[in-house]
Amino acid sequence: MTAKEQLLQEIEKSSEPLLQEVLDFLLSARSEKYPETRKPIWQIAQEIMADVPPEIIAQLPTDGAEQHDYYLDRIPKCEE
Repeated sequence: MTAKEQLLQEIEKSSEPLLQEVLDFLLSARSEKYPETRKPIWQIAQEIMADVPPEIIAQLPTDGAEQHDYYLDRIPKCEE
């Protein structure tokens, strides 16, 4: 039996005040050990690119998504 299954069984048998205490502890422990630090990918990309000069950005390919095989492995570009 997993820890989650055991917890669910104990939850079914527990009183509301005890459940509130356990919930408060769980939320507190989770926020201390596993803080929410995730950012959206576009925000991370903006932060990485913030110091890149405009002339370098102008040199980047505009068809990178369509021609990723070419840019990664130098497989001939698809002409569609």
